[in-house]
Amino acid sequence: MLRLLKIELTKLYTNRFFKVLGALWLFAFISIPVAFKYFLVWIEKNEPTGDNQFLKPDQWPIFDFVDIWQNLAYLYKMVTIFICFIVLASVTNEFDYKTIRQNVIDGMSRREWWLSKITFMLAISFLATVILAVIGLVVGYAYSPVTDVEYVLRNIEFMGAYFLQVFYFLMFCFVISLLIKRAGFAFAGILFYIYILEPIVTVILSEKYELTFLADCFPIEAGWNLIRLPFEKYFLMYSQDYVAWLDLGVAGAWLAFFMGMSYLLVTRRDL
Repeated sequence: MLRLLKIELTKLYTNRFFKVLGALWLFAFISIPVAFKYFLVWIEKNEPTGDNQFLKPDQWPIFDFVDIWQNLAYLYKMVTIFICFIVLASVTNEFDYKTIRQNVIDGMSRREWWLSKITFMLAISFLATVILAVIGLVVGYAYSPVTDVEYVLRNIEFMGAYFLQVFYFLMFCFVISLLIKRAGFAFAGILFYIYILEPIVTVILSEKYELTFLADCFPIEAGWNLIRLPFEKYFLMYSQDYVAWLDLGVAGAWLAFFMGMSYLLVTRRDL
């Protein structure tokens, strides 16, 4: 596995696109907690005064232990698209420059090529989770009024949900890139499906026909649902503050499908 990962990193090391997207993703990771803190300060300074206020922004325990893991995981899942594009570019470049064909000619089996991509995506997902853990600990110890171990570790399961969510979206992009094979069309197709087509369909299903469960079973929605919106509770509304087994089951089923489909596409299709 390490050999396959080394081969994959060697391919990407000189790729400028990989470096730019990686830098943007890392910058977003580091800047999000700082930007969000300043955003809360801005709300505090500009919010209307009166008796009908909710909790003041400086009272929101967003960066307190217990809440911080879900909050950061939710914020960081929004920038997963950057590393999804890294995987997409990595795969489509293999077809554009015939690298995959050359790898097979040189003795790498199709299964090994598939495993090299899976290993690379697992490594990225693990790295993202480690960075989330480090930033969460730094921010939490800086702003949280409680730092006992029991509070630090509470809701830590959102770290696992974040790892799964990143790997899930990378696998989705992997399948799309194998199906389309052309970077430009794959980029456009993924953006169109994630941000336009599926949201429209799921909103119609859930709002017009009240088929929320069916809407939640769509692939992108299933990935988003691993980490639900946590901020509603600060407005005294219900918010799911745990990782639901049903959400894990739906996402797990789609993930198994993505892995099986990608394996078939690599091993059965003409390269």
